Amino acid sequence: LNLFNELIGSEFTVGKFELAYEHLQDVLENANSLDDKFTAYSYKIKTFAEGENRDYNKGVVVGLQICKMYGTILPNSPKRTDLIKASVKLETKLRNRPLTVLSKLPRTDDSTVFRILNEVHQYATFEGNNDLATLITKRAVRFSLKKGFLSKDMVSILASHVTMLNKDISKAKLAYAYANAAEKTSEVFREDK
Repeated sequence: LNLFNELIGSEFTVGKFELAYEHLQDVLENANSLDDKFTAYSYKIKTFAEGENRDYNKGVVVGLQICKMYGTILPNSPKRTDLIKASVKLETKLRNRPLTVLSKLPRTDDSTVFRILNEVHQYATFEGNNDLATLITKRAVRFSLKKGFLSKDMVSILASHVTMLNKDISKAKLAYAYANAAEKTSEVFREDK
């Protein structure tokens, strides 16, 4: 499986998306656990959103199905009530602490769910599904606080969310809070420490 996973990554890197897709299908058919299938699932999302036949929406839909397999259920088109619930749950989890509290968490290199959420967040942003991107960000912050660790993919989600928020001047204060959190959390992963 490791050899096939490396092959998938190599084929994807050189732009042979169809071949990478064939190899990942082999892994998905033969692997026994979700952990064994993780790399293939991660590239499966990417194969729909890269190359000539780019379809970010299909990448999002497939990504959401994969998130569900890992226990994270998100709607493709969140309703206003979904966003309000996510905000309330996030505020409750933060307990009046700023988002920068994430930078106090220990770092981890194991970011299985965060990597998938990061991919889905990225493609949701590309296709203009800002409500889904916002919901993913809030859910990811809550999940990180619950698990008690910080991953590079969580930092990427924060940074991407800042970019999205900067497009709306009325959200400048919120963008600043997320930007500050992205900056502080990225320092956790600086190589020169």
